[in-house]
Amino acid sequence: MSNISFSVTGVDKLSKALLSHASAGDIKSVVKRNTTQMQQQAMSNASSTYTRGYSTGDTKKSIGISFENSGMSGTTGMGQNYNPYTEKGTRFMAAEPLLKPVFNKQKTVFKSDLEKLLK
Repeated sequence: MSNISFSVTGVDKLSKALLSHASAGDIKSVVKRNTTQMQQQAMSNASSTYTRGYSTGDTKKSIGISFENSGMSGTTGMGQNYNPYTEKGTRFMAAEPLLKPVFNKQKTVFKSDLEKLLK
């Protein structure tokens, strides 16, 4: 789907603990909600971040999500060939990260949602 992406995948021990305290449907709901929120925030940031003269909106249009492992794992990513350069920068241009700040913000929400399921 994309050249650069951030994703959260579970560990076997975490999966077993979650499944012993919550239903698979609840876990899938948390994964879906957090992955979708991450995509929406990235798309919102793409609208406000890339406003220079060369912006065409292709980055925003290429931000997608996918779900694997029957909905237990979600990925948000960008699909343009140049996205690794805008995200990380080059020796000729500074980085304009889009996914990393969104990921860092969303991971705390995701962790909090998972902790609520364990209670």
